[in-house]
Amino acid sequence: MLTWILSTLRDFGAAVHDAYTLPGRVALSLLVTHAPGIAAWLNIDGGETPVLMTFLLSLVYWFLVIVLLVYVVRLCRDITRYVNSLLRTGLYHASHLLAAIKTRTVLSLRGLFPRRRRLRAKDDAPPMIEFDKLDMAVLRSVSAKGPGFALAAPDLADRFKLRPSQVQRSLDKLSYSKMLVSVIGNTDGYENYRLTDYGHAYVAMLLRQSSRA
Repeated sequence: MLTWILSTLRDFGAAVHDAYTLPGRVALSLLVTHAPGIAAWLNIDGGETPVLMTFLLSLVYWFLVIVLLVYVVRLCRDITRYVNSLLRTGLYHASHLLAAIKTRTVLSLRGLFPRRRRLRAKDDAPPMIEFDKLDMAVLRSVSAKGPGFALAAPDLADRFKLRPSQVQRSLDKLSYSKMLVSVIGNTDGYENYRLTDYGHAYVAMLLRQSSRA
């Protein structure tokens, strides 16, 4: 068994040596055949192969092979990066082009649905709720205060001789209808409210109607 192992190792070493020195031996053989003068000057007669020169020539050959392989690997890597860059750039421009086409299509189709636009505008309008006399009195009182000024339920309760909670319900209704909007601060624990642009337009419309009557 040991003899077989040693014999296998010896054969393997000889195979590696023959493979390594093959380029050197081939180079020397070509030198003797095609350049006998140089071979004679180097004292190579084609008989016994110079071990050192074979080793050096083989070393130079395998070094050049390794350099060539490294160059090829780097070249392939650079080509791959360039191709990936082109693909990413193409996908980027394609996605922007598709987004632009989608936007133009949506804008062009939007003009075909005027009814939908009217319904959407109607949804954006404040909800219409029927107001009673107290609601109208509260709305007129806040409007008479002037733009930018705010009132709270206790302020109006003193004016109407009512409880603040009664006036607060009216303020909540007007706020829900977007006639009033709450502002920062409070009075005796009640929110302050001021007139909105929509509430101002509504009061102005009522005044015009009453002047015509």
